Amino acid sequence: MTTDAPEAVSQRPRWLYAGLIASLALNLLVLGGMGAAFWHHRHGGPGPWRGDDVGLMGFVRKLPKERQDVVRNDVKLARETLKPLRDAARSAWVDANNALAAEPFSADAAKGAFQRMTDAEATLKTAISSVLIDTAAKLTPEERRVLTQWRDKRKPGKKSRGPPD
Repeated sequence: MTTDAPEAVSQRPRWLYAGLIASLALNLLVLGGMGAAFWHHRHGGPGPWRGDDVGLMGFVRKLPKERQDVVRNDVKLARETLKPLRDAARSAWVDANNALAAEPFSADAAKGAFQRMTDAEATLKTAISSVLIDTAAKLTPEERRVLTQWRDKRKPGKKSRGPPD
């Protein structure tokens, strides 16, 4: 009596299944990212990727067409005056961060760097407030109401900015 053992069935290596699952997960991740980007592009809020103006320039779009150019020019000029202040605040932040990482660490040097950062940020915020007040002074009462509503949507710490306009 002969017993023939069946030939060993060719089995695929186990790592191949893990590779297929990893590939599927990566594909789903990429597709999900693309879907999210598409969704936010079509239905998301305002942003520079949608061609919208950011900052106070976003408010300008809410004004009547005949008033937009005048206010936009004023805001552009104000942005140019704020740019060096913004750069100084960023530079002071970098300096303060570097003071934290410096070896040997000097608490006095770090305190000085943080004080310069705080001063630069305060100067920038004061200048931004001045620009906002100067802009508001040139607006009609109705336009100032629109400005107030626009600012309210951008309130710091607000979790949701509401639906896009």
